[in-house]
Amino acid sequence: MLAPDPPPVATIGMHASASTWVFNVVRELLIAAVGDNRVLTLYADRPDQIPDVSELTGRRLVIKSHHGSVELDEWLAVRQAPIILSMRDPRDACISMAQRFNAPLNQTVAWITNDCDRLLRLAHRNLPLLRYEDRFFDDAPVIERIAKRLSLTPSPDVIEAIFARYRTSAVQAFAQAIDSLPDERVQMVGAFKMDRVTQILGPHIGDGRDGKWYDLAPRLQVELTRLFGPFLDRFGYER
Repeated sequence: MLAPDPPPVATIGMHASASTWVFNVVRELLIAAVGDNRVLTLYADRPDQIPDVSELTGRRLVIKSHHGSVELDEWLAVRQAPIILSMRDPRDACISMAQRFNAPLNQTVAWITNDCDRLLRLAHRNLPLLRYEDRFFDDAPVIERIAKRLSLTPSPDVIEAIFARYRTSAVQAFAQAIDSLPDERVQMVGAFKMDRVTQILGPHIGDGRDGKWYDLAPRLQVELTRLFGPFLDRFGYER
């Protein structure tokens, strides 16, 4: 049984690391365990973006976060929140974001740099870590591992249903149909539409290719590798 006032759960991921897959798997596992009306989900990078405790009593809070803040990390630590991390080679993540969101590379580099700083701050805590390059989002048993982290025991049918709902092809189809959602579910994030419930955006999935940073000019390859050097070394990515 879940505790009367269970801790929040946080999915903290680098942009373009399938972090939304992790968020939705956690969200769906908790809904299957306690019911939709007892699960509250939101995006936050600071504690002041989280509702007052009176809104959280008896509910499971799931927080999706990217670059975050020291204050939010402390808030989560005090509440002993289970945290699941996701990451990707930051050089590929920069290019993925630039391609999918029509953003200049220097802008996406700034986004990913902030994400890397956050993950490096948390590295000493030995938190569960999912790497994009392992294709965890194509591996149904990963859902069972996440459930175990949350002290949940979903049935095989629940795991299979969640896996099917967030397969790459299913998410692509969902993203392409965001215009068909009820108005109250749609939120603009910059120039793009996003589903408030799943936090899936229109240009949500790209080609998923690893090593796309090698397509850059050699000078840019060297510069990105230098910039992300501490992160690459800490998490075992090749330079």
